This record gives sequence, structure tokens and C-alpha cells, in this order.
Amino acid sequence: MSFIQIVSIIFTLLFLGIVFRLVMKRKLREEFSIIWIFCALFLNLFAFWRDGIEVLADFFGIFYPPAIIFMVLFIAIIIYCLHLSILISRHREEIKNVTQELAILKQDLEQIKLNTTTKKETI
Repeated sequence: MSFIQIVSIIFTLLFLGIVFRLVMKRKLREEFSIIWIFCALFLNLFAFWRDGIEVLADFFGIFYPPAIIFMVLFIAIIIYCLHLSILISRHREEIKNVTQELAILKQDLEQIKLNTTTKKETI
């Protein structure tokens, strides 16, 4: 096993440990950690199986084998960005709904206060 393989394995295992620790401390949600775990496992797979890069590159017709790693990670980042866009859209809609409900509740509260003050004045 070469030095670069050992460094790659240590780095990916350390990265996995950091991701799991962030999930356990509730600083990173499980749904967001999945993509990072898959990326680290993907890199760890090829740190152990160096010929795997060449096998995949030949299968997909890629002439420069290390480019397959960048291609897969690029696709993963695009999927992750799409996932975040979906979450942002959903949260924006929820914020709009909560804001509207709050405005209605404030209006109802003002109406109740107005009614109680006018009743006190008439008594």
C-alpha cells in the first residue's frame, strides 16, 4: 500500500468521523449528511481499490481515469444543490404561511382588545 493510499484512507475516515460527530451534536441534520457520507465512502473505495478508477473510466469511455472521481463528485454536488433548492422553496412557502397566520392572529387579538375596551367603557 502506497503512502498516498494511506493518507487518502486516513483523510476520508477522519472526514467521516467529523460528519458523524456533527450529526450527533445536532449541528448537521441527517438528511444533509448523506451526501457527504457517500462522497467520503466513494473516495475511500478508490483509496483501497486503485484499479477501480481505471475500470470505471474504461466502462464509461473516459480516457483520463482520475476524471471519473471529479465527474461523480460534480454530479453529487449538483444533486445536493438541487436538494437544497427544494428545501429552500419549501421553507419559503412555510415562512409565508406562518407570516400570514401571524398577521391574522394579530388582527384577531387587536379586535378582541378593541371589543373589551369598548365594553369596559360602556359599563
